[in-house]
Amino acid sequence: MLKVVLALFPLVSILFMIFILKKSSIFTGIFACLLTTVIATSPVFHLNIALLPKPFINSFLITLPVTYVLFFGILLYHLMEKSGSIQKIASSIATSTDNRIDQVLLLALGLSPLIESVSGFGLAVIVIAPILMALGFNSLQSSFIALISLCIIPWGTLAMGTIIGASLGNIPLEDLGVGSALMCIPIYIYFAFLVTYIGVGKEAMQKKKWRILSMGLVLGLSVWICNRFISVELAGVVGSLTMMAAIFIMISLQNRNKQYYSNIFLKNISPYLLLIALLIASRTINPIKDFLTSLLTVTIASYQFQLSFLYSPGFFLFIVCLFTCTLFRLNKASIFDSIKLTINKCYPVLLTTFLYIVVSEMMAEAKMIQLLSVTAANTFGSYFVFITPLIGATGGFLTGSNTASNTMFIRLQTETATHIGLSPTILACIQNVSSSFMTMVNPSRVALSCSVCKIHSFENIIQRKMALVGLSTLAIIFLEIIFLSRFH
Repeated sequence: MLKVVLALFPLVSILFMIFILKKSSIFTGIFACLLTTVIATSPVFHLNIALLPKPFINSFLITLPVTYVLFFGILLYHLMEKSGSIQKIASSIATSTDNRIDQVLLLALGLSPLIESVSGFGLAVIVIAPILMALGFNSLQSSFIALISLCIIPWGTLAMGTIIGASLGNIPLEDLGVGSALMCIPIYIYFAFLVTYIGVGKEAMQKKKWRILSMGLVLGLSVWICNRFISVELAGVVGSLTMMAAIFIMISLQNRNKQYYSNIFLKNISPYLLLIALLIASRTINPIKDFLTSLLTVTIASYQFQLSFLYSPGFFLFIVCLFTCTLFRLNKASIFDSIKLTINKCYPVLLTTFLYIVVSEMMAEAKMIQLLSVTAANTFGSYFVFITPLIGATGGFLTGSNTASNTMFIRLQTETATHIGLSPTILACIQNVSSSFMTMVNPSRVALSCSVCKIHSFENIIQRKMALVGLSTLAIIFLEIIFLSRFH
């Protein structure tokens, strides 16, 4: 019993430090690393001190690809923001139709997921909320819709959280991506109705229910198709652009005399289109794939690590960043300012990710996760599958990061699944999805939205209502689990 309690201490300490003591993620990560090291090397777990460097080295290597993608993803956002292209894209979308439902769907299920897919960090809130207010939606509506629009998080920052989850959980990336996408389809339909209800009310929503349903399906199915047949990394970008294209087509069919596409719009969205083209070509054309993976590939067999610098999404983001600087003729001051902003946003997340991975690796090295998974299997048996979304949701809510939550919990979820005879992939998908959608309920995300909308006095109200959104999303996941349990 003492051994189980001690094995739980690192995870409990993270939750306690963040939720009760309100400590920063970095402080919490450092504390958890020290605590885990002490417990792992104690007489209870007997981890050889000579093995201590291994979890740190392994964590550093796992964090490297994250750094590569995250830096250039955030940099691309800031470069486009400096060029004014983000604002011009948003303006084109906002003024393309007077229909309030189409405006909400275009922004909440189109533009916001597009920005989040490439950049992450909840930056889409900063773009979406002001546009909604400019269109006449009140501050509360804009805040709610902007938060719910962060719905593409399993594929945010080119699916970095999902990639880390697949790596740590020893799950094939495509399986985790496809499974997560299938679980998201009903949730995207729910979100389509929810943002419409918030934006235009129940009566207007009911009149256009089939249109809203179809748009939720378009987003969900296009994300699934991309995961299944093209690339997990690209799923969010392709899904959001497909969604936007579908609405533009429907608008143009209703108003044949109006023109919604222009050279200006295509020019401003061209960096995203180039990114899609490069990633699709590298993932589907074998000669290109073989060429890119044969150059500048670092392999460390003893740590099962491999990074192809020219095949990684980070390389293509780098190319698109250069393209953006050239296309919009950005001056040196704008470029250096963008780099500075990117570094300021990146380093806290990267350091936190590294520290949490160290905790996970240290626990695995000391056999703590194995002990906890066996204990959970013996305690809950097959009912553990109903605990899985609660664990994922807790991680997402407290850290505000799918990557951090998966880092902490996905290995526990998959190992427990193995012990109770369930599919590790299914539990990994549940962890990934529940964790992702609860990040929009994270207090820091809510505070960001309230700050942008200038409604600080309503922060508690928005927090409570977003908690209801999170709970209703978890209810959908529970229904999906019940459905799956009938066939397994």
